[in-house]
Amino acid sequence: MSHTLKQAIRKACRGTKVAPTVAAVVLASIGTGVQAQQEEEVVVTGIRASLDQSMDIKRNSTAVVDAITAEDIGKFPDKNVAESLSRITGVGVSREYGEGEKIVVRGASPETNRTLLNGQTVASADWFILDTPGRSFNYTLLPSVLVGNLEVYKSPYASMDEGSIGGTVVLRTRKPLNLESNTINVSVEGQYSETSEEMEPQISGLYSFKNDDETFGVLLSGVHQERTLVREGIEILGWRTQEATGEKVVSHIGIPRFEQSRERDTVFGSVQYAPTESLDITLNALKSKMEADNHNQNWLIMPNNDYEEIENKVVENGNVLAGTVTDGATEFDFINRRSSSETQSIDLDVTYTADALTVHGQIGSTKAEGGTYREASFSALPIGVTSYDFDLRGTPEVNTYTEGFDDDMGASNPEAFAPGWIWGGKKPTTDEETYAQLDFTIPLEMGAFTAIRTGVKLRDAERTQDRVAFSWHGPNTTDPSQTDAGSYLDYVFQTCTTLATCGLGVGSPESIDVLANGNMTYQMYQDQEAFERVAFEGLNGVPADYAQSLFLPEIWKVNEKHTALYVQGDFAGEKFRGNVGVRYVSTEQSSGGYEFVDPNGGYLTIDREWLVPVSYAWVEADNDYSEILPSANFAYDLTDEQVFRASAARVMARQNWNDIATTESYGSLNQANPSGTRSNPFLDPRIADQLDLAWEWYFAEHSMVSATYFFKKIKSYRSYETFVEPRLNEETEEFVDVAFKKPFNGEGGTTNGLELSYQQDFGGFGTVVNYTYTDAGSDQERDDTIAGSGLVEGTSEHMLNLTGYYENDSVSARLMYNYRSEWYKGLHFNGDELWNDTYGQWDASVSYNVTDYMTLSLEAVNLLDEEIVEYNTDKARVMSLYQNGRRFVAGIQLKF
Repeated sequence: MSHTLKQAIRKACRGTKVAPTVAAVVLASIGTGVQAQQEEEVVVTGIRASLDQSMDIKRNSTAVVDAITAEDIGKFPDKNVAESLSRITGVGVSREYGEGEKIVVRGASPETNRTLLNGQTVASADWFILDTPGRSFNYTLLPSVLVGNLEVYKSPYASMDEGSIGGTVVLRTRKPLNLESNTINVSVEGQYSETSEEMEPQISGLYSFKNDDETFGVLLSGVHQERTLVREGIEILGWRTQEATGEKVVSHIGIPRFEQSRERDTVFGSVQYAPTESLDITLNALKSKMEADNHNQNWLIMPNNDYEEIENKVVENGNVLAGTVTDGATEFDFINRRSSSETQSIDLDVTYTADALTVHGQIGSTKAEGGTYREASFSALPIGVTSYDFDLRGTPEVNTYTEGFDDDMGASNPEAFAPGWIWGGKKPTTDEETYAQLDFTIPLEMGAFTAIRTGVKLRDAERTQDRVAFSWHGPNTTDPSQTDAGSYLDYVFQTCTTLATCGLGVGSPESIDVLANGNMTYQMYQDQEAFERVAFEGLNGVPADYAQSLFLPEIWKVNEKHTALYVQGDFAGEKFRGNVGVRYVSTEQSSGGYEFVDPNGGYLTIDREWLVPVSYAWVEADNDYSEILPSANFAYDLTDEQVFRASAARVMARQNWNDIATTESYGSLNQANPSGTRSNPFLDPRIADQLDLAWEWYFAEHSMVSATYFFKKIKSYRSYETFVEPRLNEETEEFVDVAFKKPFNGEGGTTNGLELSYQQDFGGFGTVVNYTYTDAGSDQERDDTIAGSGLVEGTSEHMLNLTGYYENDSVSARLMYNYRSEWYKGLHFNGDELWNDTYGQWDASVSYNVTDYMTLSLEAVNLLDEEIVEYNTDKARVMSLYQNGRRFVAGIQLKF
């Protein structure tokens, strides 16, 4: 196709409504590469039209691709991109807090899939203090309304970025020259969350302008979303093996109530300049921030600490599932965290097209900051002797009985508890990347080959984590003229003889709405403002003070420099098309952290004289590797309606940032047999050889059926070795042996799977069904004494999406079901193997077009209030039962 004809089609399509099949022909004619597929955006409306456009992207691609268009995303009851992706064959999503956060593709865990915004990395940093920085993208930062369309590439091109074993998600934003001038889209919604009982706003807007010559355009869009998230449940914070008997006993059983105030603001801007038919310059900028302050309370019992005293013990298959303790270890934790997460990106994209050559260049940077920036947490201990009983069979039942207090009140009486400890700190993380790439496309007439693509890409990425501990028991934390207490913590203990004395607990009985019975579900609510006032301001005129210490084991920095070179040949004939190429990738990695000798466990006080290691120094470990990644994609038109595809490639995924850092972390040291994890900066990347075979039949208008077989030979899975070292328990000032797990490159394995899709329209009514079967196995033999051995992270054997829809000129309605069978989630922060049980969720949406410019909508998420169930390998060893509740959204959309 000549350059002039390409420009004519582009200009004709701008701002018009073009049949999706015509759009697909335009896309296919321009080329088969990733850059080529970004050239055009076609405006479509309605469920069937948007499904057609997604179907045509799939049909005309040379790779194995699934897509969702902007119109389709708008019809889903999805508030971020992960939830939209969950509708695609082979894609699963995690919903730990009731909102999609991370995805798996074809059984590959979140950190082995890449997400690209307009072809480039988006930096991501999590708000959660217990999060381990990985390579997975946190989709809570990216509202779905900002996306023009998204595509999931399950087989790669040589010209695509490396880094994914499961699939690469490419998100494309809208361009101003592809929209009508003075386009205005406004959406105002109210979201009601059942668990928090709050109605909160969801507001978005878009404005796009272009001049009469269609050579210059500007687009601005913004989103503001608020949500009060409440998650209640029952938690077991680990299962410990008794050496003498081999029995598995729970470390902690708790009834937690987590509450978070989420406020997300996202702004996106795009400036596009196309002064001639040969030149297109686009500058995109994105900034998104989510305030994520949260607090958590948890009334805990500790059967493992009391193992020798457990009476009426019930043991099934080696698991201690029920028992009674007459004088037990108990604790009430109140955790307050000020957290946030933000990301920003700026990207300059330039394309110059001549008759004999297309040159594409892209430079930019992205940066994210996130984490907990201030934590103040209290533990409270019952004043009297506390007995308890527990039964984890079926619906769990947990009860506590405190001497001298009303048993029916459970933990709802502030006078029954005294402060036991105060801890806190901060844990900020950063993620940065700068990049530059240059691509050339040279048209060819050499047999079946139509073009040669070649290019180079440079990336410089850095991930960091800091950790500061606050110690209210540190020296010089009180003024001797004001109090004779040895520390501020001692003063709090002297003054707040009960939680009621200092107003730290709200004492009206409240029932935690969880899938458990017993009086542990009746608790006081903490007064977060009162707790933080005591921790950071003061008490009765005595100023609050605390020592600040760097916690050296959890401070690290990893830098990576990537160089990639590729060459790709595109070919096409009367009934076939495809590409073949190779990508060379070099990685230089430097992992830095503290090496120290310290009887205090690695604390370095920075604001006063107190804790100083015997010796400490920043050290860096270097690692480098290179890979050659060939790929080939072939599509053949069996008939006018049927397509056969074959793709083969070698792919790679770099190891998680946290795994290649120089760091360690561990759980609570007040429990028996604590455990933790340590990193390994010399891990090699994960490599896989893969094959795809696909058949697609477009048998009627708006209709198709397809089947895809995929195979992956994984060269190495992550495995763990265990060692024991002592660590200091600040509270008791005693050293405790901790069993650490350290990752290494273990044996590989194979993944086989089948994807089936069916879509058909029945004249107003229609259905979309897709199913994925995945069989993933490790070559490593299963050893119950080695955590994670023989297991594959992220794989659900069965995944299913069902959609039924109805549409006419005024009404669009959908009912959707999303299902995943159980999957292994990796190691819990305490070192236990963690599984997520089978999960299925019903969602619905309906919209009514009042006029051509106004639409009313109603959406429902998690209609049947499904719970999230986690367990430790054996389903009898429950780890958590959570309910996130239903959400309902009503809104109005205006389009001009």
